[in-house]
Amino acid sequence: MVGEIYVTSERDSSAMRVLLAPNAFKGSLSAREVAALAKVGLARRVPGVQTTSLPIADGGDGTVEVLLSLGFEGVTVNTVDALMRANRSQLARQNSTVVIELAAVCGLAGVQDLPPRPWQASSLGAGLAACSALASGAEHLMIALGGSASVDGGLGLLAGLGYRLLDGSGADVPPTARGLEQVATIVPPADQHLINRCTWTLLVDVESPACGPGGAAEVFGPQKGFTADECHRLDSAMRNWCEIAARFGYRYSASELAQLPGAGAAGGFAVAASGVIGASISSGAEVLAQLTNLAGAVAEADAVIIGEGRLDEQTLAGKGPAFVASIAKAAGKPVLALAGSSMLTATQLLELGIKSENDVVTLVAVSGSVAAALKDPRHWVGVACEVLGERLMASGL
Repeated sequence: MVGEIYVTSERDSSAMRVLLAPNAFKGSLSAREVAALAKVGLARRVPGVQTTSLPIADGGDGTVEVLLSLGFEGVTVNTVDALMRANRSQLARQNSTVVIELAAVCGLAGVQDLPPRPWQASSLGAGLAACSALASGAEHLMIALGGSASVDGGLGLLAGLGYRLLDGSGADVPPTARGLEQVATIVPPADQHLINRCTWTLLVDVESPACGPGGAAEVFGPQKGFTADECHRLDSAMRNWCEIAARFGYRYSASELAQLPGAGAAGGFAVAASGVIGASISSGAEVLAQLTNLAGAVAEADAVIIGEGRLDEQTLAGKGPAFVASIAKAAGKPVLALAGSSMLTATQLLELGIKSENDVVTLVAVSGSVAAALKDPRHWVGVACEVLGERLMASGL
């Protein structure tokens, strides 16, 4: 376990103490950048404010960056992106533990230079990264699943590890959504012992199951480029894949795999990772909170500012900001929010521990439009935090 990493300004017992614990603003600013900009913005409006910066991640974008700040070593490996083009990706390593961030290796952001090709997208890059980690002696693999580009049920993971995926006639199928509709048999790799000796943990930021109305295809398929009809087809294929994985595996039945909380993350990645390999599923927010001693930082603060690119219903379903807010709420600390935009109602904000809609400041609101906010997010984060500072001052903390 790594010790405390949060950075605090010099202690002054009379100063307002504010914990800055933002997530990354996906595709725009890292969590570290948001925290640094927020610190400057608050200082302009709150005299003598004492800020503690604790960038967070929840298993999505920025997970490896946070771990590197904790003292993990960065390791670069050869992998492929979601469209199976060669790339190099950074993993985080500490002793025999290696962390792979799927978003950085083969995530949606890495293939936005091309029109959506969801049927060709794959998690193969994560499998190749895992294979490299195993070959280097890793005994515990953690895979952060947010920000994926594919709905392949984890076929790419298995292919990268050397499993063969065959259709009903014995021909190889691609490790993609197309292959998900064709796969009938799994053939284990020659080095299965390396896979078996390792413990596997999936870090998730959602609790969605693999199948059904709230599952991988129906909920996340549209954002990857699938039509409604294609999502229905994929959901049916995912149910069949659960049957196949359950026959090959040893931990879950097909029905258990289909409804396993978190198995819908990263396009059903856990159907392969948990059903075939035996990976456990954990809240990415909770694991990162333990590593960064989030509870200790909250206990020392007078107020907590959370942050995310978009606050919406997904935020409430296991995302990092909701986890931070739950710790602050339990500790009786006021919670404010900085966001690119917010779709949450006053009632939903109250669930987070945010007492008023005035305690949420968005870049869209201060800039006047989505386009303006996206054009210069660094500037508008600073402006938004000046507004938050004014509201903190008005609160009388």
